[in-house]
Amino acid sequence: MFLAILIAFLAIGILAWQYQRIEKERLPALEEKIEKRSTEDVLDKFMQMRIDKNEKGALRYLTEGAVQQRDQAEFSLLDNFESYEILQSEKVDEEKYRYVVKIYEEGMGDFIEVITLIKILDNYYIDSVQIAG
Repeated sequence: MFLAILIAFLAIGILAWQYQRIEKERLPALEEKIEKRSTEDVLDKFMQMRIDKNEKGALRYLTEGAVQQRDQAEFSLLDNFESYEILQSEKVDEEKYRYVVKIYEEGMGDFIEVITLIKILDNYYIDSVQIAG
């Protein structure tokens, strides 16, 4: 009887240890998926504002650095944008993501922008927009 109870407690301990190990691996992966989805949502809203020619709305998603880039004509906030496609994404560091976005323009063809998002407090913002090429 004593041996059966000892084996049962040993099995419970092993199962608890395995469960904790699995949770430690799954939790960061889940958090990263949530963060990436959050950045994609911000990028989508920003791009939709640009497509809809809503400058005021698009400006809400820019950091001061991105506004300076726009003021220096390093990128166009509004144009004849028709649609966009995310070609590539990467996590640069804990609070920064970089997206390579292909933008389709009416009658002009297409071009590529590299858009960097940064986390400020609990929200993501567009930190820089660079035209590739």
